[in-house]
Amino acid sequence: MKFSRRLFQRSSPASIRSRLLVIALLPALLAEFGMVAHFTTEALATAEHALHTRAAGAARHLADALPDALASGDAARVHSLLQIEAANSQLSFARVADVHGNPIASTGAPLRPARPDEHHRQHAAIRLPAVDLSGGALAASRAAPAGALLGQVEVGVSLGQIDAFRRDSLIHAALLMLAALALTGALAWRLSSRLAGQLRHVGHVAERLACGDLTVRTQLPPQGEVGMLAAGIDNMAEALQAHRDELEKRIREATADLATRKEMAERANQAKSRFFAAASHDLRQPLHALSLFVAALKMRNQPPEAQTLIDNIAASTAAMELLFNALLDISRLDAGAIETHRVHFPLQKMLLDLNHRFSAVAAEKQLHLRFRPCGATLYSDPLLIERILANLIANAIRYTDDGGILVGCRRRGRMVRISVVDTGRGIPPEQQESVFHEFVQLHNPARDRSKGLGLGLAIVSRLGRLLGHRVDLRSRPGHGSTFSLDVPCGDARLIQPPAAVGVPGQIPADALVLLVDDESAILRGMAELFDNWNIDLVTAHSAAEAVQWLDSIGRVPDVIVSDYRLPDDSDGIEVIARLRQKFGRDIPAIVVTGDTAPDTILRIGRAGFPLLHKPLRPAKLRALLTHLIQQARAVAVG
Repeated sequence: MKFSRRLFQRSSPASIRSRLLVIALLPALLAEFGMVAHFTTEALATAEHALHTRAAGAARHLADALPDALASGDAARVHSLLQIEAANSQLSFARVADVHGNPIASTGAPLRPARPDEHHRQHAAIRLPAVDLSGGALAASRAAPAGALLGQVEVGVSLGQIDAFRRDSLIHAALLMLAALALTGALAWRLSSRLAGQLRHVGHVAERLACGDLTVRTQLPPQGEVGMLAAGIDNMAEALQAHRDELEKRIREATADLATRKEMAERANQAKSRFFAAASHDLRQPLHALSLFVAALKMRNQPPEAQTLIDNIAASTAAMELLFNALLDISRLDAGAIETHRVHFPLQKMLLDLNHRFSAVAAEKQLHLRFRPCGATLYSDPLLIERILANLIANAIRYTDDGGILVGCRRRGRMVRISVVDTGRGIPPEQQESVFHEFVQLHNPARDRSKGLGLGLAIVSRLGRLLGHRVDLRSRPGHGSTFSLDVPCGDARLIQPPAAVGVPGQIPADALVLLVDDESAILRGMAELFDNWNIDLVTAHSAAEAVQWLDSIGRVPDVIVSDYRLPDDSDGIEVIARLRQKFGRDIPAIVVTGDTAPDTILRIGRAGFPLLHKPLRPAKLRALLTHLIQQARAVAVG
C-alpha cells in the first residue's frame, strides 16, 4: 500500500497516460504474482508428495520381493532386484542390510554417507511371509518362523529433482507472468493512448477557444465520458460564437452610431469654430478701427470733458479687447499653435509680480489678497505658469464677495503644489467638472460681461494639459474653493540670469511702412495714428493698389503690414510673397488678422510671419515695427 501510494505520488505530475498505465498494471501485476505463487506452491507440493510416494512404494516393493532371495542367501538375485527397482523407480540408491545392519547388497549408493538434505530416504523391514510361496521359502521356514525379521531395505530419491522442478516451475511462472504483464501493458497502453489522445485533442480545442478561435470543434463521437466532455465543449463553443456574433453586431451598430454622432459633433464643432472665427473677424474689424481712432484722439490735446469721454471709450474698447483675446487664446490652444519653453526659474519672483498685478483689484472689492513666500525652484514654462495662476487668481477675486484669497505652495516629493485658496461661494460637486468647459459661469446667469466670458478656467485646463501639469479642484458650496497646480521641481543652479532689457529704439525718420487692408475705416485710423507718430505710411486695399502707389513714389517699403483676409480670395501671405517677388528682397512683414480659426493661426505660424490680432495695441505695433526695421537695416549694413 505504501509502495502504491508513493507510485501515485510520483506519477501525479506526469501525464494521464502514465497514471492510467499504473492503474492498469499494478492490480494485474499483483494478481498475476499471487496466482503464480499459488500455483507454483501447489505444483511443488504435488511434486514433493509424488517423490515421497515413489520412494515409499519402492521400499515396500523391495520389502515384498527380497524375503525369498534373502532367505535363500542368493546375493546375486538381491542385487539384481535392487538394480531393477532402482531403474524402475528412479532411485538414487538402494541398500539391503541384515538384521544386524551389515550391508548385504546395494546399488547406486555412494561410498560416503549422503547428506540428509541431498536425498529423501525410506526404510522398510524385510520379513518372512506368512504363506509359503516357493520351495526355498519352505526351506527357510524351517530355519525361522513366519514374520521373522530378515533384514532392512533403504531407498533414497535425490532431492535435486525437486530443485530442478522448482527452478523450471519458477522460470515458466516468470515467463508466463511477463507475457501476461506485456499483454496487459500493451492493452493498457493502447487504451490509455486513445484516451490521452482524445483528452489532448479536447485540450487543444479548449486552448484554441481560449485564444479566440470559436470556429474549432472537437470532432469526437458523443459516446462515453470523453465524448460527453467533447460535446459539452462544442456546445460551449457554439454558444460563445453566437454570443460573439451578437456582440460584434451590437458593436458594429454602436460604432456606426458613434461614428455618425462623432461626425455630427465634428460638423457642429466646425460650424461653431467657423461661426466664432467669422463673428470674431467681423467684430474685430470695427473694434480695431475704433481702437486706432481712440489712440489717435488720445495723442491730441483735448479739453478735459472730451478727454474723459475718450478715456471711457478707451476703457470700453480695452474690455472688449480682453474678451476677444480670451477667445483667441482658446483658438490658439485648440490649434496647437502655442509652444512651450521650459526653463528653471524661481517661483517667488512670479508671486511678487502677481501680487503687484492683482493687489489693487482685490482691494477694490475689499478682499485680502495674501501670498505666502515660497523659495521653490520650478521647471516649466514660466509665461504659461504665470498665465494659469493669473487666471486662477482673477477667477478667485471675481467670485469671492468677502474674506480673501491665499496663494501658497508646498513641496510634494519631486513636485511643487501651488494652491489658490479663496473664501468664495464654492462649487457644487456635480458642477466641478463643467467649470473647466468654455463659456460656463455658475454665478453669472445674467451673463454680465464684467465677469468675463467663462473662458478663464477653460484656458487653465488646456494649458495644464499642454504642459502636462495636473490641475486639481476641491470645493464646498459656501466654504470657498481651492485650485491647485502640480509643477515639477527645478534646479536653482540652472536658473538663467535675466536678459538685459535694452532701451527701445526709435523708428528711423526715413522709414516707410506699407499697410494693406480692405477696410477703409482701418486705413483711415492707421493713417491718423502714423501721422501722430510722424512715420511715412502707404495704405492700399489690395496688392495691385499697393504696387501702383509704390511705383508712383519710387520707394521700397521697410515693412509690410497686411491684413490676412483680403478680397478676391487672396490673403496677406500671398500679398507679402507677391511684393517680395516684385522688389526682389525679403521685406520684413507683419500679418494682422481678426480671424481666430485654428487652421488660420497654424498657416500664418508656418509661414514664419509675426502675427498681431485685431484689435491690436498701437504700442505693440510700434515696438514690433521698430524691431523689424532696425534688425533689417543692421543686417544690410553688416
